[in-house]
Amino acid sequence: MLKSTKPPGTDGPATCCGDWKNAVEDLGGRAQEFARKEPAQAVGIAFLAGLVLTLLPVGRIVSVLIRLAFALVRPALLILGAVKLCEEFDKRNNP
Repeated sequence: MLKSTKPPGTDGPATCCGDWKNAVEDLGGRAQEFARKEPAQAVGIAFLAGLVLTLLPVGRIVSVLIRLAFALVRPALLILGAVKLCEEFDKRNNP
């Protein structure tokens, strides 16, 4: 299995980036171990995953998600601005 390449002296709390990096490294190590133990099954799973990704309209799905994200950005920024205004008014009225 893969070992963590954490610098010495960093035994403190893990950052958010360290958490997902460790999870990805662990997943990669487990996938390599599975491929060594069950090579035929691993090839079959890879073939099915490739077939599904080929048949899915990935470009269209990604474009829909990007359009949805851009459509939701304006209302989210408007709500965030209103919340910040309310916080500022409360701070000035209640010292």
